Amino acid sequence: MNQSQEIKHFPQEFDQAVDLIQKSHRILLVSHRRPDGDTLGASIALAMALDQMGKNPILACIDDIPKRLRFLPWSDRFITSFNMDEYDLIIISDAGASHMTGFHERYPEFLSKKVPILNIDHHASNELFGTVNIVDPKTSSASMITWKLIQRLPVKVNRDMALAIMTGIYNDTGGMMHANTTQDTFAIAAELIEQGIKVEEIVKPLFRDATLSQLRLWGFILENLRLNDQGVVSSVVTQDDIEEIDAYSGDTGGIVDLMNTVEGARFTMLLTEDNDYVKGSLRTQRDDVNVSDIAGQFGGGGHPKASGFRVHGQLEKKIVWKIVPKNA
Repeated sequence: MNQSQEIKHFPQEFDQAVDLIQKSHRILLVSHRRPDGDTLGASIALAMALDQMGKNPILACIDDIPKRLRFLPWSDRFITSFNMDEYDLIIISDAGASHMTGFHERYPEFLSKKVPILNIDHHASNELFGTVNIVDPKTSSASMITWKLIQRLPVKVNRDMALAIMTGIYNDTGGMMHANTTQDTFAIAAELIEQGIKVEEIVKPLFRDATLSQLRLWGFILENLRLNDQGVVSSVVTQDDIEEIDAYSGDTGGIVDLMNTVEGARFTMLLTEDNDYVKGSLRTQRDDVNVSDIAGQFGGGGHPKASGFRVHGQLEKKIVWKIVPKNA
């Protein structure tokens, strides 16, 4: 980072994070379930830094890494299970709520802080579940926060770290097009490009590569798009729909942003069945709607303009008819 660009927020938390890292010897870096570019980019870049420090970092995610993100270095190093007794620090990146990693269901003591937790996130819904919390809702991605943390560690930044961080930034800003893109976002992106990365390395797999099954699934979702009298754009896709199209639930990634372009919509909601759960993805372009509050009613959260939730259950179709006055 340019020496003239100082970390203006959370100096105490950054110092505490560095202290935790320095005192640790074996560190587990955890990404949230259904991983995206931000949670993976932040975890991978920080793991590379910790590896230079001899901290024996291990990457973990309860779900498999999506094919479109396997271009990331070290994406093949993630494990799906572990022994908590083997680690003296857990770093969780981009988890807007404590349950988003999924590991608390498998390991009851995962969030007990028996092992110290460094919580790096940018969601306003974050519960500050860590021993140390660097949570800044004004920052566009967890990867940006991680980049600032890496600058405080005694490591040499390399191209792979920069690629991972840039992937996280591009993921959560929609390719620098979302409202959360700030001057700081562009400043850090410029630093990353100085490391020799090419933006097209990220843009192509994230935004320009699609499988036939994914496009067919998007077509199904768009065909079932509805706009109600409350200005809510919605669509649903069941597990049976996904299997019939020969797709998988992760193929819905990105479609909700396209749905959010419908003129006049207050907000957009996509409901997707995923095994025994229903995932809700919400977006809005309006300043007078906070979809994080809506997601919070279902135990989820996120940002005012982009949020989600995940609840146990399944989708059930109901048809409701009503009598309305006939136009003359």
